[in-house]
Amino acid sequence: MVFDAARNRVVLFGGTGGSTATLFNDTWEWDGENWTQYEDIGPAPRSRHAIAYDSKRQRAVIFGGSAGNLNLNDTWEWDGEDWTQVADTGPPARGGHAMAYDSLRGRVILFGGDDGQSFFGDTWAWDGANWTQEADTGPPARTGHGMDYDNLRDRVVLVDGMSKSTVQVQVSVWVPGSWFSNGYWETQTQQQVKVQFFNDTWEYDGSVWTRVADTGPEPRMGCGLVYDGKTMLLFGGKNDTAFFKNTWEWDGKHWTQRQDIGPAARAFAALAYDNTRQRAVLFGGIGQSLFGDTWEQFFRAPTPPVG
Repeated sequence: MVFDAARNRVVLFGGTGGSTATLFNDTWEWDGENWTQYEDIGPAPRSRHAIAYDSKRQRAVIFGGSAGNLNLNDTWEWDGEDWTQVADTGPPARGGHAMAYDSLRGRVILFGGDDGQSFFGDTWAWDGANWTQEADTGPPARTGHGMDYDNLRDRVVLVDGMSKSTVQVQVSVWVPGSWFSNGYWETQTQQQVKVQFFNDTWEYDGSVWTRVADTGPEPRMGCGLVYDGKTMLLFGGKNDTAFFKNTWEWDGKHWTQRQDIGPAARAFAALAYDNTRQRAVLFGGIGQSLFGDTWEQFFRAPTPPVG
């Protein structure tokens, strides 16, 4: 989900839902009062894709995603009326990646993701015509992270995510004996999958990634992250034991928890910032159940004292 600044609409595409994990390829727009379905043709049904809004070219850009066991690497653009496929080469096929539009340089920046087996730590840029790999060093490879662009500070901000690795561990195994032997303990080397949730914060200045914080929100994946014109707003996410419903703010130096009231705890909700109405808009996600609700967050100025 992303905000189309030229048309003052939040645009939502695709996703997964339903008891049978149905994949969607419908396009919806939110005008602040109503959802309207605009299109059901264009990109193939998918989830775990990433979308960013190119304000210079006035296009919403989608890359990749997952359709069951199939990972995609196609690039599509939405002009408010039609979807057009603009590339089928570029970054390797993946899902769980994140994208943000660098308005100073006129490029969509993509980082990370996974293909179901491997996790990516590469950085790519889309200029409206071609994908270019920008960097292969920076944040550790991950999936399910949050990312957006701070145009005041000219930084792409990345936070959280998850990765898996295979490690070798020494374990003691009991080897049964025969009818004349009681058996014995034996040390064996086994492979185990290690899951790591991140809570580090990174910033990209257009050429170099820098780690700027390793404290703040609890380690998680599947959070939403949007820029509200002054700060980054983070909502929700999950780790291996819990879903979160807290809201955090990044001012470029520190994380501050704002509140933990509002939408129910969830991860992988769609989140966009409506610059015109100055509202963060949230749709759906998964927690103790699958959600189809729409929320908006805004902050009123304090009421002046009387007298």
